[in-house]
Amino acid sequence: MSGAGRRRSPVISRSAAALLTLVAGAGGAGCAIHSSGTSIGQKPPAAPVGVVGQPAPAGTGFLTAVSCGSVRDCWAVGQPPAGALTAPAGATTVVIDATVDGGTSWRPETVAVLGPTSLTSISCPTAGTCMAVGSTDITSAVVGAVLVTTDGGRTWTSVGPPSGSVDLSAVTCAAAGDCLVLASSGAGWWSASTSDGGQVWQRTGNLPTGFDGASSLACNGPTQCVTVGYVTKAQGQGTGAVAVTDDGGGTWAAGTVPAGTGLLHGVACPTLLSCIAVGTTATATTDITPASSQLLTSTDGGHTWTGLSAPAGVDDAYSIACPTTTTCITVGTRWTSAKPPTPTGGVVVSTDAGTSWTDPPLRYLPSGLTAVACPASTTCVTTGGDVVAQVVLPTPARPRSSGRGSQN
Repeated sequence: MSGAGRRRSPVISRSAAALLTLVAGAGGAGCAIHSSGTSIGQKPPAAPVGVVGQPAPAGTGFLTAVSCGSVRDCWAVGQPPAGALTAPAGATTVVIDATVDGGTSWRPETVAVLGPTSLTSISCPTAGTCMAVGSTDITSAVVGAVLVTTDGGRTWTSVGPPSGSVDLSAVTCAAAGDCLVLASSGAGWWSASTSDGGQVWQRTGNLPTGFDGASSLACNGPTQCVTVGYVTKAQGQGTGAVAVTDDGGGTWAAGTVPAGTGLLHGVACPTLLSCIAVGTTATATTDITPASSQLLTSTDGGHTWTGLSAPAGVDDAYSIACPTTTTCITVGTRWTSAKPPTPTGGVVVSTDAGTSWTDPPLRYLPSGLTAVACPASTTCVTTGGDVVAQVVLPTPARPRSSGRGSQN
């Protein structure tokens, strides 16, 4: 990937030895078990959890983000296969894959662009409206790219990016047309907002000095947002960083993270005050280094952070989603013990707001995962490499009844 501060991408492997298989359910005898299904610090959830992957549509090179406008309607974006980014101007080299049945089947969207385009983030506040962002190469000049749909993906339109941007790394839309993006000029990161679907952009605040690698944006309400990344400490080396705004992007402040934090890639804020950030203990910003996952938690809206125990089911963690205040799913890369280590998909689920995690049974995740979205409390989709997958989460537990009638 090109562009200042672009997120590191998990190495893709399509080796048959890396294929994961699903634990057989009540009628599925004969499937091999890859994931132990054992819990880390808690008993397995009562309802079975499962992750089932499949190849993404033809023409998909690498998927970097996914968003769902409803339980059935989701879109994943990324990059074309190697070599397609140098296609002649006017060629359709943008990758947008869509599902209208909750991830059971996917199809490519046909989008005409002016030049080779790489998309890094997408937000779909409704089943009919989405904004996807990234960068495009037009006549040898790299500029920010913005694509929008208002008809459920039947047509996509390019709109002008925020002035001065060479890369847009994250977007979140609170409502149709009402979006906030993170942008890079090549010399620093800042935010911009629009209330009309990108027709007019308002540049807002700069991210803290030295902040880089912004690749995830979580917002609670119209004003409070958190992003994660890193600060470069030496050539090719960085330490994890968090930036927070309490005024909708007007100003950004650095969050306080534990010393020695590795690169951070994803963040979710299930409540106004509680947030979880995920990443890796690795500090290399220019290549992929197998390492353990790293999780941080905040109870003050992202201003201060403490460490969480790292789950065993994911090594390099790249994305997190929390469909309820207590249920969260983290995805990323799981390195095999082969020599050299082989990256496969990793998924872990928590039902207690990140205190403990369970690694569910997996089927066909031959590449690391980079994104996850949960349109319902028990349903998610995850993507990475040229793979898309459905996730079934445990049903939230109901409060136990004492079995006694009320006493008046």
